[in-house]
Amino acid sequence: MDETVDAQGARGLDRQIIASGVSGFCLMMRAAKAACDRLLDEHPQSVICLAGPGNNGGDAYGVAGLLVLAGIPTQLVALTTPTGDALKARHFFEDVGGVVLDTVTALNAADWVVDGLLGTGCDRPPEGVIASAIHWIHAQRAEGALVMSLDVPSGLNASTGQAYCPSVEADMTLTFLALKTGLFTGEGPAMSGEVCFDALKPWSVNMLAPHTQLISQERIDLPSHSKTAHKGSRGSVLVVGGRHGMEGAGQLCGLAALRTGAGKVFWATDAPVSEIPELIRVPWNLNAITDCATDCLAVVIGPGLGLDAGPLIEALWALNVPLVVDADALNWLSEHPSPNRQAPWIGTPHPLEAHRLTGQSFDDRFTMLESLETLYEATWVLKGAGTLVTGTPTWLNPLANPVLGTAGSGDVLAGMIGSLWAQGSKSPAITGVWLHSKAFLAALDQRGSDVIASDAIEVIGRIKTA
Repeated sequence: MDETVDAQGARGLDRQIIASGVSGFCLMMRAAKAACDRLLDEHPQSVICLAGPGNNGGDAYGVAGLLVLAGIPTQLVALTTPTGDALKARHFFEDVGGVVLDTVTALNAADWVVDGLLGTGCDRPPEGVIASAIHWIHAQRAEGALVMSLDVPSGLNASTGQAYCPSVEADMTLTFLALKTGLFTGEGPAMSGEVCFDALKPWSVNMLAPHTQLISQERIDLPSHSKTAHKGSRGSVLVVGGRHGMEGAGQLCGLAALRTGAGKVFWATDAPVSEIPELIRVPWNLNAITDCATDCLAVVIGPGLGLDAGPLIEALWALNVPLVVDADALNWLSEHPSPNRQAPWIGTPHPLEAHRLTGQSFDDRFTMLESLETLYEATWVLKGAGTLVTGTPTWLNPLANPVLGTAGSGDVLAGMIGSLWAQGSKSPAITGVWLHSKAFLAALDQRGSDVIASDAIEVIGRIKTA
């Protein structure tokens, strides 16, 4: 599955399936069986299930009952009084010999804890007994217990990926019916552990409009070149940046553009650096840079540019040439709001740069992206864990990893996007985001640890042909 739903979409899908004739209790027990089967794959010696309000708590009752039937020592604590289908699931647990406890203080230690406290409905910080139970889970995990969350880690916003305080940090999250957006962006990847999925079929309803589309190999558009292609036919890119004291940013950007397949890469800088033979130097003056820009199919401006290049940015902004706007060029834009330009452009902010552009909070990345779209007619790449790219629906990169936050990573991404654009990719933003993530992950596999940005550049070509 390569689409996600937010909390509202999850509720709507659940209602549609029930309206189609599948009972709510049947869905609950399917979820319980899926979770029980996944747990049994881990060969648990003992399990503690925590049941909160609503259907998420009902899932926990069902899991506990099935574990009892499987012969696994299982304890269950009910934090609230269940109703409806959740009450039926509690009766099932009791009917198979389970004993419901009302406090975690009565529990013996176990090697697995099942989190059925809140699920997809969490839209504010947990309070009271639920918050206390989450803190108890933290303590058990610190002692070596493993945690499975049902649908969404409790305390995590299923729509935005915001982790409220407190939130469960799971080792595994089994999500049901549809993937939830919040598992893949914001703090979701850090809180969810291994994300597993079960659609709980059979059911047959039309899926609601997805909240996001996950970027995948099948969705990207890598340019192809004929056997007679040459440097003049593979697109030229101009990198404007990497000035004195920040040369590395320009070098990384330019070399990434070359490794991604651009035929020629020009580099405009005032830095007195030793020559990199593959990058064609452009004198640091306005006329030379704008003349070169008009001969290129894409211009990347911003990496290592500095904060005193306003006139140059204005001149490039006015040209009819595709722009990838990054780093210091975005900071200039936040201070000099400009009219929408005629030629297309792609902005690649990290969250702080996006905050400067929009004034929006970091907590809701989707609201921040929507504000960027409203303020500026451009394609936006909002970097961070679970990078977002504008589209209908929004594109979401599921390949979150700390290595993507390596110094220079953004310079590499900007160069890759510019290169793909110059080569004629129909979707340079999502293709660049995907290829960039795969390159860094391949470098991590190769190096084991301590990956630097240039390591990823070296494997781009291999990733493109994999």
